[in-house]
Amino acid sequence: MIHRWERGMIGFGVAMLVACLARPVMMTVIADGQRRTIYARGPTVREALAQAGIPLGDLDRVTPPENVSIRPGMVITVTRITQTLEVQEVPIPFPRQILKDARLAPGENRLIRRGEPGIERVTVRITWADGQPVERQEIHRERLRDPVPEIVAVSLLGEVTSMPISGTLVFLARRDAWRVAGETTRILPLTNLGDLDGRVFTLSPDGGFLLFSRAPLTSPRPLLNTLWGLNLRADPPRPQPAGLENVLWLEWSPRGDRLAFATGEPSPGPPGWRAHNDLWIGRWGNGRIEARQVLTPTAGGPYGWWGMAWAWSPDGRRLAFGRTDGIGMLDLGSLRATILLTFPVYETRSAWAWVPALAWSPDGRYLAALVHGPPRSGEPPEQSTRFDLWILAVDAGWARPLIEDIGIWAGVLWSDLGLFFGQARQPEAGDASRYDLYWADHDGSDRRRLFPPEGEIGFGGQPDMRWGPDGRSLLVRYQGDLYRIALPSGRIDRLTARGDIAAMAWR
Repeated sequence: MIHRWERGMIGFGVAMLVACLARPVMMTVIADGQRRTIYARGPTVREALAQAGIPLGDLDRVTPPENVSIRPGMVITVTRITQTLEVQEVPIPFPRQILKDARLAPGENRLIRRGEPGIERVTVRITWADGQPVERQEIHRERLRDPVPEIVAVSLLGEVTSMPISGTLVFLARRDAWRVAGETTRILPLTNLGDLDGRVFTLSPDGGFLLFSRAPLTSPRPLLNTLWGLNLRADPPRPQPAGLENVLWLEWSPRGDRLAFATGEPSPGPPGWRAHNDLWIGRWGNGRIEARQVLTPTAGGPYGWWGMAWAWSPDGRRLAFGRTDGIGMLDLGSLRATILLTFPVYETRSAWAWVPALAWSPDGRYLAALVHGPPRSGEPPEQSTRFDLWILAVDAGWARPLIEDIGIWAGVLWSDLGLFFGQARQPEAGDASRYDLYWADHDGSDRRRLFPPEGEIGFGGQPDMRWGPDGRSLLVRYQGDLYRIALPSGRIDRLTARGDIAAMAWR
């Protein structure tokens, strides 16, 4: 209940407020470069400016704020805020890459390719206050042209020093086999054939036998190659035929008691062969390989003419395989194949195909594999240029991505020290990108760049790497030469200065 005197007081207050609002209030307004006196009834700064005919833009800044009540003598400042867009094409500096060349004299440099700057279109939003720029904010950047690195060849003479090499280290150069005989400066020829094709070049785990493939010179029937063996313990070692032909892939089992291989046949069109997508298991004895077929020829799925990737498990009981559309495992006891993961085929639209790189964990429980990833934007899945490194639990039945977007030719090795893999410098163009060699923990964390040294040109494709006999030396083939990376220190030693090495093996 409101008493009569209370109602009277409320009426008096309303009357006073109306009286105040009706009486103009003198204020000062600073706006558009002018200072002027206005009379307004308000009740707030916003209404006072409107009554004085001073419009406000959406971005204009008012001091004091627009919702503040007016009072006599108030000074109101209006700052006109506008924004404009500025578009510029700015150059991207080109990097300089060093190419080591054994053919150059000491101190000699040679420009191999001139660098060209790239171009980016940069859009900047400029904020103006009363006609003066107060802020520049980049809102969009579009690359119009990638920079082309400058490549300079420099002499490497003096970079290779004599150092001991344990185990058996062999390499393929000038289409023949060579051996590093105990010291990096002592390199001896193993063959004088001039026709090794490099498709098979593998040492037995004990380092005693080298198997290699030879391109046919003349043959009454079409041949891809013939397989030969070399007993490195013989004096002197003499090449002898191993009894196999048309071998696309061959590798010793981890214990060296068996071999696995797959075959194909010559094809008149590119790439020059057609894979059978078969599998044979054999043994080396008395200078020849005796084998039985465990998988009969199949179409091999999409792009099956290219062939499959294979990898022995550490215990020699299983073989992982990679096809253009998935990854699986073959149990050599039951001969049962299990598909572990599928993904869209990478559509190359050319005479080559992509298959996953594979590596087993040292305990044989997991597989590391390169997997064709999802599209970056709206392109069809088959045209995605993204490739991720995955971990697959072969017995537990799960798989998950570990490191994303590392490039189509990344490659992978797995040891008790961690994961070793390539990383594309331009993953979105991984088929043409240069690659660096990285090292990460088993879970993908703590990534470290190992090779090549800073400023040098990267690998021109999948890094070619092998473990040394001590399990702590990583051998890499780079620009036609061999380098040893000592782990965990990461020290790099150059072992050769030839520039023509095409394959390698170290046991």
